[in-house]
Amino acid sequence: MTKGELIDALRDYPDRSLVVIEVHDTMLSEDLYDFTLDAVEMDMMQCKYELRLTAINHHEKLIT
Repeated sequence: MTKGELIDALRDYPDRSLVVIEVHDTMLSEDLYDFTLDAVEMDMMQCKYELRLTAINHHEKLIT
C-alpha cells in the first residue's frame, strides 16, 4: 500500500477517527507488507470510527 492509497482509503472518515494497527497471532519480520483496512463505527451519534490496519502476512497472501 502506498501513501497515496492509504490517504485515499482514509479520505471518507472523520479526522478524529482512531487508527489502530491490528496484530493477529502471526509471525511478521522486518519487511514491506500490504495492509487491509476495516472501519468499525464506534459511536453513530458522534460519527466516530476505529480504523483498523492489518498486515497481510506473506504466507497468507500466497494461499489466497
